[in-house]
Amino acid sequence: MKLLKFSKKERIYKFSDFQELTSKGNVLFCYPFRCIYLSYPSDCFQLKFAVSVSKKNFKLAVDRNRIKRLIREAYRLQKNEIFAPLENQKNEILFLIIYIEKKEIPFIIIRKQLNILLNRLVKINLKNDVKNINDNDN
Repeated sequence: MKLLKFSKKERIYKFSDFQELTSKGNVLFCYPFRCIYLSYPSDCFQLKFAVSVSKKNFKLAVDRNRIKRLIREAYRLQKNEIFAPLENQKNEILFLIIYIEKKEIPFIIIRKQLNILLNRLVKINLKNDVKNINDNDN
């Protein structure tokens, strides 16, 4: 059984990574989230994740931090089972989850919607990997 941790290696810290995500990244929507993701070849498989909650929608830092904590917890509980098919690829995947709802929603809904969003992300990366293999064969 894999440990359900969310280590520092899995977080996006660099300003350059955020800039690259916003300029070159692709966008997925799955209410109440918008996901900006970027995948590129690397030496080994690596996921990097960040969460953003708008100050415009939630004035108090307490509220923003609670929502970010709920999203990170939902991600931590699901990441191993969702990203298992991608572990044999040599890609680095960066993604930023932006909470776009104007009020806090229950954890159960956050977890369900995040699961849908992450599954879409995995399908997109698997399609791109198959496409890259086919291009290399030709």
